[in-house]
Amino acid sequence: MKPIALILLALPTATMPAADYSKQIPKLEAVVREEMAEWGIGGVAVALVDDQNTVYAKGFGEAGEDSIFRVGSISKLFNAIAVMQLVEAGELDLDAPVDAALLPANPFADAPPVTLRQLLSHRSGLQRESTIGSYFDADEPGVAATTASLRSGVLVTRPTEKTRYSNIGATLAGHLVERASGMAFAEYQEKKIHAPLGLKRSAWLLENLPEGGLVGSQMRVTDGRGGWTRRAAPSFDLGTVPAGNLFASVGDVARFASAMLAKGGGLVKPESLAEMWTPQLTEDENGFGLGFVVGKFRGHRSVGHGGAVYGFSTSVVILPEAKVAVVVLANEDIAGGRVARIRTAALSAMLEAKLGETNEPVEKFAATDLDRFAGEYESQSYWAKLWVEDGALVGDVSGQPTKFAPTGEGKFLANSRINFDAGVEFAADATGFSLGNQNFRRVDPGAGERSRPGWEAFLGSYGPDFIPIIISERHGNLYAMTENMVDYRLTPVNQNVFELPPGMYINEHLVFLTDPGGRCQRINFCNVFFDRN
Repeated sequence: MKPIALILLALPTATMPAADYSKQIPKLEAVVREEMAEWGIGGVAVALVDDQNTVYAKGFGEAGEDSIFRVGSISKLFNAIAVMQLVEAGELDLDAPVDAALLPANPFADAPPVTLRQLLSHRSGLQRESTIGSYFDADEPGVAATTASLRSGVLVTRPTEKTRYSNIGATLAGHLVERASGMAFAEYQEKKIHAPLGLKRSAWLLENLPEGGLVGSQMRVTDGRGGWTRRAAPSFDLGTVPAGNLFASVGDVARFASAMLAKGGGLVKPESLAEMWTPQLTEDENGFGLGFVVGKFRGHRSVGHGGAVYGFSTSVVILPEAKVAVVVLANEDIAGGRVARIRTAALSAMLEAKLGETNEPVEKFAATDLDRFAGEYESQSYWAKLWVEDGALVGDVSGQPTKFAPTGEGKFLANSRINFDAGVEFAADATGFSLGNQNFRRVDPGAGERSRPGWEAFLGSYGPDFIPIIISERHGNLYAMTENMVDYRLTPVNQNVFELPPGMYINEHLVFLTDPGGRCQRINFCNVFFDRN
């Protein structure tokens, strides 16, 4: 017999009264439609959760309320819940060493062992992707083959040393769920999480989706010549199923959020959830807990996760003390910045209606002499080219068209597909600017000499046509376009080996595999091999 808490959670509505959101909804819907029009997003679904009530759920454009989306790394929250269920049952131990036979070699002297706690909080030292079943691999190898490919590699950094986001780390945690439970990961999730929550529009594998349920999606694919084309996103099961393969409707993700607001909703004990919502292996107040990203939203503690997966950008954010949550799903690739704007508008609306909190809008600033900011720049990770167009400062930041809204003298908010209101501040003499953790410095556009001979043999396109690695040269540096997202600046270690900068693949390497004549027909990009196109 199911626990009473789970039976209540499966009902369409709960008995607790919710705030009146009717005055905020039109403003929120205007933001959704504005983002869709301005950034070419075909479909969006939004849900607002007030404790045990989904007080609003709606689809826009190509999406309906019941449309199924790929939710990407929101999967990691369900994965972590599964791990904690088995920890509570005594079948798994967060701090016991993971079986060395499942892991890459550990080359670091006196390094601590890899543990489940590290895997769930991205502190294990594992690479971001696996050789087989990586994000770039459309062959659908399954979880077992994907995790087995780890054995051929080595740890990138010492366990516990630093936070390095890892899809294969989360997948290995999911594989340990399989080993401990004796069930395939998708089967475990269906029996132990989906069924108790009453999820009807969710599945972990394509073959289990309701027919016609998955909304179509689009990708902006780099063409290898500095431009972009649009195409329908491919559909295949990732090898890293526990890390990013969940398909779900906005309503089903909202039900999961309600369970979390009910101190786990009977899925896990409240004390387990409290540990999951505590940043791990760090003194920082914000960071990765167990599966969950822990942060702040206007002074309120927030937990949740975002997702980005072939043709979809998603987010779920929960404010535990305010007892509210927001889910935003979009059928557009690499649009996290735009999802963030919708999410921010939704959370703001909920806090205003429920707690009377308002947020002062940023005052407009009439900037002058914008031409002095125009030019070419380079940071430790990216390049940027800025110019003035129709009286506004705009630019291209390592492949992402970006708009700069002035907020003060030399200060702007940057918006792009990946950034939402990111603070920008120029040096007084306009010789550089900061954007997030990146420090850009002005460069001479004529300084294009390659710093080493032979690099011309590396230039070109490698890998699948829907997500190629593009190697280009700019300002005497090589760059690698990854995941149709940004050009990453490469730092040479030797003639053929280059280190990736701060970002998605920090501390990992790209190796150009050349024949005796110096011709490069293949690369090893962070443990994943790609042939030249």
